[in-house]
Amino acid sequence: MGFPDISERRIRGFLAGPAAALAILAGVTACGSGTAGEERGKPVAAHEETESPVHPAKGPLDIAMRKTADDRKGFSLRDATGLNRFVSPAHAKKFKVCFEKEKPNLSAVILFAVRNSETCPREVGAEAKADAKADATPNVVGTQLRKAADQLVLAGYAPRHIHVDISGKAVSKERSWSYEVCGQTPAAGTPYSADLRPRLVISASCHQG
Repeated sequence: MGFPDISERRIRGFLAGPAAALAILAGVTACGSGTAGEERGKPVAAHEETESPVHPAKGPLDIAMRKTADDRKGFSLRDATGLNRFVSPAHAKKFKVCFEKEKPNLSAVILFAVRNSETCPREVGAEAKADAKADATPNVVGTQLRKAADQLVLAGYAPRHIHVDISGKAVSKERSWSYEVCGQTPAAGTPYSADLRPRLVISASCHQG
């Protein structure tokens, strides 16, 4: 079955889907409560395999994803630069492919990408001039949590690194998506860094007395 029948629906609904919701809302706490330290995720080696070389590639990321899926292969999206930004399938049309690497034993391909406004680095992980405007932490105060999360993910933050505090009465995680963002860290305009962990304070209304 081709990409449009399965993967495209999943990509379009990525931020609204259970995986992203659980990743972000797993960090929901009542204001004032402490947050446990978070250990960086470690890749799990499912199979022993011979490393395949990285090959230069080019073209729109969404087209590369479509072709890979139509070839009945899985894919993983990575930042081609050393900034270690999260590349979301939901925003694939805003990115282009720079390199690709086959994972034969897994029948999968790693696609290394940068934003359309950026130049591909000379090699994977090399320093590159980022789009400073797109990489700046957006101002999400006053927006609904769902839109705020979408904007932070587009800026490069992984959903699992976005933490949420609720001001006022506790509500279900599903309902909190429609709550308003009343405060954020890091501040709007802060350059993206993989070491930052955005935190949002949300409420049913930021103007309640």
